[in-house]
Amino acid sequence: MASYRGPFYEYMRYYEQGLRRRLFLRGAVASAALLANRVIVPSYGTALELRQRFFTPLQRTVTIPNGIDLQNVATLSREPASELNDLENVKIPIVCAIARLAPEKNLGLLLDAFRRVRAMQPALLLVLGDGPERIALETRIAEWGLSDSVRLLGHRDNVYPYLHRADVFIHTCQFEGFGYTLLEALACGAAVVSTDCPYGPREILGDSEYGVLVQPDDPAALAEAVLYLLNDAGQRKALVTPGLERARQLSIETMVRAYERVFIDLATSG
Repeated sequence: MASYRGPFYEYMRYYEQGLRRRLFLRGAVASAALLANRVIVPSYGTALELRQRFFTPLQRTVTIPNGIDLQNVATLSREPASELNDLENVKIPIVCAIARLAPEKNLGLLLDAFRRVRAMQPALLLVLGDGPERIALETRIAEWGLSDSVRLLGHRDNVYPYLHRADVFIHTCQFEGFGYTLLEALACGAAVVSTDCPYGPREILGDSEYGVLVQPDDPAALAEAVLYLLNDAGQRKALVTPGLERARQLSIETMVRAYERVFIDLATSG
């Protein structure tokens, strides 16, 4: 059995430029997938990419979306977070993002969109995660005069108190196999705005049924969507109920049952 957790071709398109290296990686991915009795992926888009780019038979590919433990989320979201103490009685809207501070997470787009939001109204951006781009992002934050309104909080084992406090959650990755932080945000009752990148966000959010999808690499469109939600509490609330229902649909119990079916099928098919 093989499991591919992300869009490998999209990764190569951005970050593997050498011809020999790309040929080697394509051969390795294709060979491993062809040897497997089953290939498990977290999104249908990833399954199609494997079929189109790496010749993986769809009949041996099983899409099992990642699942979330809603009871665990409810418990952990009530834990204290010291960085939120000074915000308890603050009326300013809170925007949140969770990502490794790395190029593929496209946090430059996030900051570009947020500075447009800040030009129109007060808001605070909390970014959870760490990585190699931290210094570059801190420099850009200072250059754009956002030091008082952007907090890079670093890695947190428990992200749920921050998501629970957020008015809007933003996702800006260049590509995703699934996009688990989107599901975490929905489970915490945050309104979600995401770039419509390959492949996970649309499969989680539908056609903007459970959150707002915008075109990738368009900071103006991203800022417009965030401002729309920040300025319309009714619209934010209108996304929360279906968002929570989507999180229930993508529960960890559903995921476990799907894996069990695959294992049983492999064991009984010989």
